[in-house]
Amino acid sequence: MSDLANFQRDFAAALMADGQSEPSFRSQAFAVYRNTAARGVVEALRASFPTVDMLVGEEMFTQVALDYRRERPPAGPVLSDYGHDFAAFLGHQPWTSELPYIADVALLDWLWLESFLAADATATPFQPNAGARIALHPTARFAWMESPAMTTWMAHRDPWAMAELEPEWVEEGALFTRPGKCVRAEPIDAAFHRLLLACTIPTSVADVVTKVAAIFPTADIPELLRRGVASGAIIIL
Repeated sequence: MSDLANFQRDFAAALMADGQSEPSFRSQAFAVYRNTAARGVVEALRASFPTVDMLVGEEMFTQVALDYRRERPPAGPVLSDYGHDFAAFLGHQPWTSELPYIADVALLDWLWLESFLAADATATPFQPNAGARIALHPTARFAWMESPAMTTWMAHRDPWAMAELEPEWVEEGALFTRPGKCVRAEPIDAAFHRLLLACTIPTSVADVVTKVAAIFPTADIPELLRRGVASGAIIIL
């Protein structure tokens, strides 16, 4: 058993080495296998983070993906699940000081993917009474960022808007929902973000109104609720 454990350890080390070292594995066949495995991981990340790929370019993205793979290798065979902390990884890279919004953009790519892959739920007609209990739809994902990442993300998803991209450096919110087969992305303000936060745990409309009004007393909360239902972000239980 110790020989098998040593073999597995050396095999894993060589597989993740990207050619830097290959203990006990120097055959051409293994090099092909190793490179194929590495390419599979890189391309899976590229598919999950297309906006980041557009921002940094193919060559740079490949190198960053390989660095991420070495530090945080896949834990399982399903590569669509791989990359959940890629945004945090980018946020700790020194070079990202030149692109201070890149980690937030990566987060938005991941939230889009999560919304796309999330389980669906049957919507129930919403009656806006204080006793109704509401919650987030299973496909809803949202975030609040200290950068204009949503403006940048949406512009790169819409090539027609890229030529006019000059975002003001302000905090922005983002919401992703999947009311049908396609993911819908929209920017949100701070009050709407607070309302979504209040719905992360199923609660009554009255409680949501109280929580939002405590921070945003002038917000039109009935309109925020209407937007939440219309966007598919909020459902009644």
